[in-house]
Amino acid sequence: MSTVKFVHCADLHLDTPFRGLSDVAPDVGRALNEATFQSWTNIVDVAVREAVDFVVIAGDVYDSSDRSLRAQFRFRDGLKRLSDHGIPSFVAFGNHDPLSGWSNTLDWPELAHTFGSAAVDNCPVARGGTTLATIHGISYPKEAVTDNLSLRFERPDASVPSIAVLHANVGGDTAHLPYAPTTVEELSSKGFTYWALGHVHAHRILRADGPAIVYPGCSQSRQPNETGPKGCCLVTLADGRAPDIRFVATDAVRYHGGTVDVSGCASIDSVRQAIIEECRTAAGASEKRPLVVRLSLSGRTTLHRQLTHAADFPQLAEDLREELLALDQWVWLERLSPDTRGAYDISVQRQRQDFVGDLISVYDRLLAGGSDELERLQEEIESDLSSWGGRRYLEPLSPDVVGELAEQVMRQTLDRVVEED
Repeated sequence: MSTVKFVHCADLHLDTPFRGLSDVAPDVGRALNEATFQSWTNIVDVAVREAVDFVVIAGDVYDSSDRSLRAQFRFRDGLKRLSDHGIPSFVAFGNHDPLSGWSNTLDWPELAHTFGSAAVDNCPVARGGTTLATIHGISYPKEAVTDNLSLRFERPDASVPSIAVLHANVGGDTAHLPYAPTTVEELSSKGFTYWALGHVHAHRILRADGPAIVYPGCSQSRQPNETGPKGCCLVTLADGRAPDIRFVATDAVRYHGGTVDVSGCASIDSVRQAIIEECRTAAGASEKRPLVVRLSLSGRTTLHRQLTHAADFPQLAEDLREELLALDQWVWLERLSPDTRGAYDISVQRQRQDFVGDLISVYDRLLAGGSDELERLQEEIESDLSSWGGRRYLEPLSPDVVGELAEQVMRQTLDRVVEED
């Protein structure tokens, strides 16, 4: 076969409302509102620049079944640009944008194909009258598809490369809804060259060859826990070689999470500088992209009391935001959390013959292995929670969880008592 090159993307979530962010600066808000659209534009740029043979989009083009007109226009414009360059596109719809959802009656480009939901479509891609590859895919008819859609894919013609497009949870990923569940073994048995997957927002190569089974991840982070580069895959298939799968970052705004150890800081100014340096380092690794940053402070420090002061800490965060927004490429400090501890040595405090020593002794007995006190505490907590309506949303309490909670309370109490002593 001749070389076949294509872009595989998924989970564009166009016009998504960004989660977990509030009260952002106006410039930040505008950048976030435009980020998913810019990421889609960047994907089209990659396809045109690399002169690919086609583009596959494996579901969740839109963020909801009620697709905004703006999102439809912007998506259609990108497909038209591909079509104008002679690049066909193949689009599956997933749980966020099933075919049962509402959409406008827009005119779609000639070279854009959307997969139906009744059966798996089989679309050949030709060059100079010769079939280069076949693209197979299916869309969701409704949001909650719990059937194994991979079972509907029939064995393809082995004489040309075959790409299967599917929005699915492969291997029971607990971080994502169990829609169209299947396994690597089931996909591998079907005889395709490449499985172009969507649904999981992290880039993952579940299998590199025979067949390749790939999640490109979402093209743009939508919330602070989706950290690191996001983008698409540029894939090249050639005779006798494993697929060349290259991840290409297309995100317009990047998210970063981290911990800043302030145990060596002697002043609030040095804490402030440590935070700025962490942000500068992250910005340097973001390839000139704006950053949304969520940080926590850690370490034992004599500054613990100041860093946990209810009035002063928010002012520190606000001051940092102003300076970070003024960088050549802005950084938005979305959240700064104090998770420091006092600088005391608990083993020394345990020897004290006063209230502090007595307090530690009480907690030591509570946390001792096989303690009946811990079991009684667990029963008291369960009793207090039993009449609360939200109890059903909590995981069952275990002795280990209760012990962790008790140890946290001891540390927090000592942080206050010892420093005041």
